[in-house]
Amino acid sequence: MKRQCGQTTVFFALILTGLLLLTAVGIEIGRIVYARGEVGKAADAAALAAASRINVALYRETGEIQFLPDVYATAQSYASMNSVFLRSRHIGVAVTGISVDAVTQVMSVTVSANLSSLIPGILPFQGAYTIKGTDQPPMIVPVAMLDLEQ
Repeated sequence: MKRQCGQTTVFFALILTGLLLLTAVGIEIGRIVYARGEVGKAADAAALAAASRINVALYRETGEIQFLPDVYATAQSYASMNSVFLRSRHIGVAVTGISVDAVTQVMSVTVSANLSSLIPGILPFQGAYTIKGTDQPPMIVPVAMLDLEQ
């Protein structure tokens, strides 16, 4: 009869190694999902900021939506302020585009971030992540339409 001492120890070591690997991958995937949500939050904040930088006087006169010159700087500032998790890991977010659909008057702001530093080499994931935040500019009512006697 052969001795079978130590089989449980080897089996336990293999199972424990597999569980630790699965846990590590699960934590990394959670970090990536959270970071992607943070990019979305930054894009939404940038869209709200860009909507506040519409030339109101021109819109009242012509109905045309035109941005003030500091729209990109304002949108970038708000995107950066709303990405604390990424900033703490030295990952910057960049506003890469601002546009308005003339028909629906929905504003789109595109924000990108390179998340490759969060991703271990064993996971198949592209590092750059881009998302579009949208917002409708606030309704601008001409002064002549306001009922000031209330």
